[in-house]
Amino acid sequence: MEEMRVVEVKRDILAGNDEKADAFRAMLAERSTFFADIMASPGAGKTTLLLALIKKLRERGCELDRMGVIEADLESMVDALKIKEAGVTSVELNTKGVCHVEMGMVERAFSFFENRAFDYLFLENIGNLVCPSEFDTGAHCRVMLLSVPEGYDKVYKYPPMFAAVEALIVTKCDYLSLNPDFDMAALKRQAAVLNSGIKVFVTSARTGEGLDELTTWFEGRRHALLD
Repeated sequence: MEEMRVVEVKRDILAGNDEKADAFRAMLAERSTFFADIMASPGAGKTTLLLALIKKLRERGCELDRMGVIEADLESMVDALKIKEAGVTSVELNTKGVCHVEMGMVERAFSFFENRAFDYLFLENIGNLVCPSEFDTGAHCRVMLLSVPEGYDKVYKYPPMFAAVEALIVTKCDYLSLNPDFDMAALKRQAAVLNSGIKVFVTSARTGEGLDELTTWFEGRRHALLD
């Protein structure tokens, strides 16, 4: 009987991806560009939060042409058009069924910016709480969104995502009064178990709650990158 051999393809794929991610991250740092990867399930409010964050950054002096967004979706240009309508340069990245974003995709999307200089670059990742957490996209920080209508129990169902990010942004907190079963304390407690360094923001793009604190955090992360 021939010897059975197991080839760990996933590990090899991730290793190659990580090497590209490190190089990309270093290149952006040299350009003073802070790159954030925003992950969440579909409907959590990624685009809406991005638009609110862009507005706050602009109020604090960041010019629109110093911000860029890579919009990743399976299909369509719906979200990219929303970003462009707000005056921010965006590139639509259609994965054609792939449920995550890899470095090759990021590099190709970034090439369409044609070497434009940004202070902030954002990736709105595929709507998925599983696969995106496994792939390094070259970002300087990774955050995830969890909307109140989704329920707090996602922290128990999708632990790798919570463990992979620097910040958990609870969105649509204006719905808390309509969802009395949402246990914020349990969410924060379990998130800390999975990730002792995680920062939690409770926000609402509709009312503006928590957006100033979140914007200050992003500014601080960029300054930390440049120091």
